[in-house]
Amino acid sequence: MDQWITGIPGRIPGHVIFVENPEHADYAKTLAGEGSTVLVLNGDKADEGIIPVSGSFDAAGEELLVDGTLSLEIQDYVAIPFVNLVGVTVVRITTEEDWQAFFDDAEEAIRSGYFVQQLTEVNAVLAERRLLSRASEDNLLLTRLHIAWDGSVRTGPYGTKIGKVGDSLTDIRVRAVSLRPESAVAAVYYPWDIQDSLEAKPWIPRYLAALDAWKFVPREDRANTSLVGFGISLYGATLNDGLPPADFPFILKKATDHTLLDTKTGRLFKIGTDAAAIIEAVSNMRDIKAAARVLAPALKVSAGVAEGAARAVVTHFEQLGIDIIGTH
Repeated sequence: MDQWITGIPGRIPGHVIFVENPEHADYAKTLAGEGSTVLVLNGDKADEGIIPVSGSFDAAGEELLVDGTLSLEIQDYVAIPFVNLVGVTVVRITTEEDWQAFFDDAEEAIRSGYFVQQLTEVNAVLAERRLLSRASEDNLLLTRLHIAWDGSVRTGPYGTKIGKVGDSLTDIRVRAVSLRPESAVAAVYYPWDIQDSLEAKPWIPRYLAALDAWKFVPREDRANTSLVGFGISLYGATLNDGLPPADFPFILKKATDHTLLDTKTGRLFKIGTDAAAIIEAVSNMRDIKAAARVLAPALKVSAGVAEGAARAVVTHFEQLGIDIIGTH
């Protein structure tokens, strides 16, 4: 389900196919390769080749029940700040208002450090994550297919039409090969506006990673915890310094304490104030000499001393398997 919602490949070995009309279930099976999953709305529970789902996949406030056990609530992005997330919630971005709110919230987080609390909850699953993260276009087709009620084959629940029931997977692949990630929402919103906005905000993937990073912070600690790089800098970073890549570790600041969080493994490391400033600068700039020049005033040392300290910190965390500069 995560692969169908987000468009991110690799959750399952094959691709996921969602079928709105049970009459198209047999056709969907012809498109399913080894390791693929076929989800059929109101599908036959006795059919072992599919996973039956019920409810609604595209109506805000409604629920989609998967295989009789997993319940997904569907919500529009603009409604999220006003909703209590009881269970797993799919957060859709399908309208101009949704997209504007998403970009406004991202910019607010960068500027002030304020995050919409519901988006940081484990239960929140942001739809079209692949598009938002500007992921590679490789394997776009094999990630998911969506067969609408009328037999149209799309790249996702709101995606571009790339075929119809009866078409071979080869023909569908040919039509999809030139599509960009923005095609995932082309049926509901003109995608080029999104493309321009994402390209103008190359830090969006880091913001998305920050939403995930909050999930490692106990709820009772969140009010007193800040994510460095979002409304706060330890060395006086400017916008020109940029932000680290999405998969780099995060620095959590709570009062005078600093902790390095590696979201890849969930490991936490207590670090000193100077080490935290060094990690922030090195991760932002990905160049030790450049980082040393801006660190020196903040650490009240010479550029040479700052460079030596930065190299020592980078080496220390490399030995721990944590990349803070992008050398791997």
